[in-house]
Amino acid sequence: MSTSTIAKASRVERAFERLEAAVDRLDVALSSRSTDGDVSADNEAIDRLRRENAELKDLHRAAADRLANTIQRLDSLLTKPEDD
Repeated sequence: MSTSTIAKASRVERAFERLEAAVDRLDVALSSRSTDGDVSADNEAIDRLRRENAELKDLHRAAADRLANTIQRLDSLLTKPEDD
């Protein structure tokens, strides 16, 4: 496995970890909401976290696509018939 493939895989892992962290923060924001609290501030935090979540999903999707393409190229190299 090449260094660039390893780097791409770790980018996917980092993006996935960031996505999980964003979802966790969203859960905390929702659970810590008080009924008397500033609804506007809560809504802004939720909107911000949703945007971050969407960005991270896009990053994750792009990294997964690049990784799949790399795997496909490697597979085609490995299964390519040798010239006699």
